[in-house]
Amino acid sequence: MKRTWSNIKGELRKLISPVFVLLLLLSTCMWYLTKLSYTYQSQIPFTVEVEGNRFRVECLVEGTGYRLFSHKYFKTNTINLNIRDIQTTPSVINNGSYVINPYSLQNAISIRTSDLRIISVGDLPEINPVN
Repeated sequence: MKRTWSNIKGELRKLISPVFVLLLLLSTCMWYLTKLSYTYQSQIPFTVEVEGNRFRVECLVEGTGYRLFSHKYFKTNTINLNIRDIQTTPSVINNGSYVINPYSLQNAISIRTSDLRIISVGDLPEINPVN
């Protein structure tokens, strides 16, 4: 016997109620929304610009699921800093470059993203001063 799509669809409709599928989808959405109110940790990349030097830094952040979701998918995570906002030391390897203190960058990002708690920052590049 040849099975057509309409036959298969009719048999599935007998086995699975459309009301059941609708309620299952509704309960899944409600479960997901309640889980977003919990506190989570996640890696979020931030683009940092320090007086003409632009680089990306991965930050481990903590916040509610709503905040993390909005920062990951909707907000632009670009932070403009002044050289006075962070602590730098001259590089030992590259003359004329500066090494950024990760704790000072973490504090500077924390001030500008008050809805998230910045736990740590990733690897940082050396920056060159603007002439």
